[in-house]
Amino acid sequence: MENESCTNIDLVSKAEEALPPLALERFSKLFSIEDYATTLRTFGCDKPITFRTNTLQTNEEQVFAELQQGGMESKPISWCPLGRQLTTGTVRSLQSLPSSLHGGIYIQAASSMLAAHAMQVTNEMRVLDMCAAPGSKTSQLAAIMGNQGMLIANDRSRKRLYRLRDILKTQGVTNVEVLCGQGERLGQSHADCFDRVLVDVPCSGESRFRLDKPIRISQWSMHEIQKLSKLQEQLLIAALRSVVVGGLVVYSTCTFAPEENEFVIDKVLSRNTIDAEVVQIPKHLIPPSARAPITTWDGREVLNDVTSSMRIIPDETTTGFFIACIRRVS
Repeated sequence: MENESCTNIDLVSKAEEALPPLALERFSKLFSIEDYATTLRTFGCDKPITFRTNTLQTNEEQVFAELQQGGMESKPISWCPLGRQLTTGTVRSLQSLPSSLHGGIYIQAASSMLAAHAMQVTNEMRVLDMCAAPGSKTSQLAAIMGNQGMLIANDRSRKRLYRLRDILKTQGVTNVEVLCGQGERLGQSHADCFDRVLVDVPCSGESRFRLDKPIRISQWSMHEIQKLSKLQEQLLIAALRSVVVGGLVVYSTCTFAPEENEFVIDKVLSRNTIDAEVVQIPKHLIPPSARAPITTWDGREVLNDVTSSMRIIPDETTTGFFIACIRRVS
């Protein structure tokens, strides 16, 4: 698709023509009028080019120098440590920089980077990335930890693990052990093992809808959302069982569906076998496009306190996302 301005009102009409009527009806209830239009426009315009410096391979000064030499400009993303947005230049030119070729630059949505920062890891911790492939957040966690501590990267897809290993190698990651298995089983095999667990679950990916790539849109259905929500519950239960008492689990998705976000957390917190609570995400990590979580939906109410979780609406800086930080109490 050719470059189009995200302010182009025609993109809203194009999105309304392309998306299933039920999806549009749900979005109109989920979003304010302004956020509804903004979200639909992002499905048809270029995504912002955001990236982070991989401190395992280089430093910000080197990256800035290469950007300047390449005639490119960028600006920091105030709410995303080490995250920058390219303001002049293209993805191809960014990828051609020496730092990029050697793993010193990693292109990633800023909202996605927040999930790793919300983990609040330190270099002596034991950390699990439960659904790790392709490895964006795993490599980011390794960089934050300075290749120290213990980091386990798990994914159920053996095929996707090849890509994960390639990314970890290019990024200079050395403190990761890679596992291949069903994440929902780790609550038994690795109970009470980790200080932090990231469970970036498979989801319906509504924030990744693209008008020029209609496959994801064509695969959207309520049946898929309901099926995914059951898997997401199992993964979150396993994550909470894997973390030590007092440890943190970060639950994240790239979808807007309450059934995959707030209601997954609500169902898990309502189980008598797990005592946990949603805690505040550090204020410096909250972007301007953050919105309050959904507490009532389709005639149902969230019974537990999820008000500290965060919905991120897509804007000129980033894509849509959902993040909740959950502490295991006992």
